[in-house]
Amino acid sequence: MVTKLYKLSTVPQLQSTKDGKQKPGISPQANVTKVSSPSQICKEKSQSPTENNGEGTAYLDEVFTLLGWMGSHQKIQCFLLMLPIVDCAFHFMSFIFIGKFIDHKCASVSQWDLAASSGIYLNISHIFPNSTAEDLGSRLLVTTEACSLRVINQSHEVYSGACPNGYEYAGPPDRSFESEWNLVCEKEALPDLSQTVMLTGMMFGAFLFTVLADKFGKKPTYVICHILLFGVALVTALAPDFPTFVALRFLLGALQQGIALTSWILMLELLPTSKREWPSRVGSFVWSFGLLLLGLICYLCRGMSWRHTELVLASISCYSLLQWWLVDESLRWFTVQGKSKEAEEFIVKVAKRNGVEAGEILGKYRCADRDLPRSKNTNVTGKTESDVQSTKFHSMFMSSNERSGTENSFSTFVVKNKQILKLTVNVCFIWFTDTLAYLTLIFTSQSLNDDFYLGYTLNILVELPAATVFCIFISRIGRRYCAMAAHQICGVALLVAVLLTNIPAAAKIPGVGILILVSTLLAKFGVSFAFAVLWLYTPELFPTTIRTTGFGLASVVSRLAGMVAPYSRTVSRHYPWAPGTVLSVLCLTVSLLVKFLPETHGHDLPQTVAEMDVWLRDKHGERTEKTQANRSAENSTDEEQKF
Repeated sequence: MVTKLYKLSTVPQLQSTKDGKQKPGISPQANVTKVSSPSQICKEKSQSPTENNGEGTAYLDEVFTLLGWMGSHQKIQCFLLMLPIVDCAFHFMSFIFIGKFIDHKCASVSQWDLAASSGIYLNISHIFPNSTAEDLGSRLLVTTEACSLRVINQSHEVYSGACPNGYEYAGPPDRSFESEWNLVCEKEALPDLSQTVMLTGMMFGAFLFTVLADKFGKKPTYVICHILLFGVALVTALAPDFPTFVALRFLLGALQQGIALTSWILMLELLPTSKREWPSRVGSFVWSFGLLLLGLICYLCRGMSWRHTELVLASISCYSLLQWWLVDESLRWFTVQGKSKEAEEFIVKVAKRNGVEAGEILGKYRCADRDLPRSKNTNVTGKTESDVQSTKFHSMFMSSNERSGTENSFSTFVVKNKQILKLTVNVCFIWFTDTLAYLTLIFTSQSLNDDFYLGYTLNILVELPAATVFCIFISRIGRRYCAMAAHQICGVALLVAVLLTNIPAAAKIPGVGILILVSTLLAKFGVSFAFAVLWLYTPELFPTTIRTTGFGLASVVSRLAGMVAPYSRTVSRHYPWAPGTVLSVLCLTVSLLVKFLPETHGHDLPQTVAEMDVWLRDKHGERTEKTQANRSAENSTDEEQKF
């Protein structure tokens, strides 16, 4: 999901006004004024925290702007908080390498003690009652296959069944936990199960650690989870059996969420609202870099056992032991928790490190400290609801229980409002399709090339131009047309690849191997592009009152797709045409469904379900000229009344 783990979106920023409604975020630069004292900064503001909730948020944004949004402190912190993206990529995708499929067949007869192979010996001993086991072995014709063995004596089939004495592998068995524990043939789905269990752990971790972070702080939750992940990863390399390995994968998934969510929130809360697109764009490339680095490390460790490879990957997280002294707590969390002393010490430290004066900044902060509400049960951090969920892999990692602060139940709107119901079903189907397609194409990347590592590298490299195209076209042609084009590219390319691979006549086409490779990579380009669009598009589709809940529901559906995706490896070995065909149909279906979604680019985000309902009733999701004219007239009337 694919989520990717950390593929990021640019989510429109919203700020609260005094009447409780939401409006698009305004650059903090516009609000910065120089004053002589903190009292002058705040004196015109109401003493009611409820009324000044939006003003407090604006002041807090000004604090980060005045501190220097990209000073030396912020650069160091953002670098330290970006590193976990690489860690998460390692542990989420490592099973492709440490659990890779190795060709095998039943152990040959020469390696057996025939007398101990009771199933065979008893079947043939009555034919040659006076013969020893050694004599019988010389009279038998043994045929070995991947998962079965046949023993024939002239015209008599004396044995046909499973391998009674294990398997022979094309490489050393310790190169993969799949071959070390003989998870092949009737057990071939078990390696895929380990990845499904890890996704289950991610769901658990997304629920648990977001709650703990809000209560006890982002920094302790993040650092403790990272240190524990380092330890669990080391222990995973020593797992004595498969059940223990699966249990440890569950813990890795849960702890990974504690790291991924809290580190990303810490970074978002370090920056002013107007600058939060920066980590979103950079993070997309960092995720891809992490996957490429994973492939490089595993390639260099290809002559080692999977346990040694896991130790190397785990050792990358050793810097977690120092992070308590390197990473700072969130200023916004200090403020909401009423820890003014710690917050002001933080401001003084950052101002000193960035070379700016702390006086005026402290004055701005005291305004925010006064105006922001303090509720330990409410996540009021000065960021938008959708900021918490700003990563592309994050589709598989977001907490489904995040509070939306709505007055009405999301389920009530879905049941009673057909337009919202259609929108929700449509969005969830798209999330399921994109997550399934992205992860399936990665998990089956070994089929791209005879060289397993080259196929994986090509599969990941194509994400870089996809991220670049997304940045160029998302604001030029709009979300809907980008989504349609991306899914059409993926669907058509997959269909071409399936036909070229499975139709016998296609083998006569010159350069068919290159055509198959290009088609598959084009499909991966399409789904990577689609995923980037989806992360931006989804929060813009839902109205403010149910935005977080709708986004969370889509996240849960994407996790379900992530649990199914690992089994594509097993299916592709038996039915090579099946994964590509299914994904092609799903992607082409999505390209049609996207036509029924409104275009959100250039439009104010809907604030209420009523606004959204009116918007969705229009075929193209665009406000009519009449509606716009009426609103303009209403605004003019309001202005006249003010004067």
